[in-house]
Amino acid sequence: EIKKINESAGKITIKHEPIPNLDMDAMTMVFRVADPAFLQQVKVGDKITFEADRVNGAITVISITK
Repeated sequence: EIKKINESAGKITIKHEPIPNLDMDAMTMVFRVADPAFLQQVKVGDKITFEADRVNGAITVISITK
């Protein structure tokens, strides 16, 4: 679930389930986005599916779907 969108910083706050490929438990956290256009496709409160991975050392959303 999207909690916050910060377009100027290219970041999104997501409440998510566990992310096995990053060995991460369920939590709410801020992610960078690989493509700023992702932030145009969603709004706060949307339930989404997304993929995240490490890009240049930062955990980054690499795909997002409503």
